[in-house]
Amino acid sequence: MTDHTDHIQHTWHLTHPTHGPLTITLWVDDETVQVEGGDGESYSTGDGEGRPEIETYLLPKYQQQEGYTLVRDYAVNPPNNTPLPDDRPDGCPQCGQPTEYVPHHHDGTREGPAWMCTGCRWGQWSAGI
Repeated sequence: MTDHTDHIQHTWHLTHPTHGPLTITLWVDDETVQVEGGDGESYSTGDGEGRPEIETYLLPKYQQQEGYTLVRDYAVNPPNNTPLPDDRPDGCPQCGQPTEYVPHHHDGTREGPAWMCTGCRWGQWSAGI
């Protein structure tokens, strides 16, 4: 998980009596879902349906099937309703993690829209919208 929260729309924190804590995050793109702890899922729904995926699949999975308790959930940032370019990579070619759209990425010499890996921070410039 990264140290900044600009990309996070909503967070759910769960605990378990014998397992470690679990955090589920929905990113502002309404597609990317990450689970820290538990089974460590990390994926993009690809259809803007991240919240329903969390509410109908992940929360019941961890609460009802695996015995976790939801202790807190809160909004972090509003959803990003800006349409994203169609050139999103399926995943990072370096480490396989999902990518996030950064409209004003700056690499020291160039600034512009880019898809950045959420793990290793690999990047690919976007053609734009």
